Amino acid sequence: MSEHDIDIADMQCWIFRMAQTRWKKSPEACSKIFQDNDVFGFIASCYDILHLSGYECVLDDVEEMLKNRGVSVC
Repeated sequence: MSEHDIDIADMQCWIFRMAQTRWKKSPEACSKIFQDNDVFGFIASCYDILHLSGYECVLDDVEEMLKNRGVSVC
């Protein structure tokens, strides 16, 4: 695994944990949202842009992406 891949995985883990807290969802419920909407893929494909912001901003971007898909997390 390259350093870049490790950085992406680190961001994915942090965003997943932050989403659970912000959305007040269980790990299972949060995982379903992430899997159904390929949130990890979104983070991976946009990492080069996303890593320029703090993780709070990244979670905001994830929420915006979900909102655009008609997904309500709260």
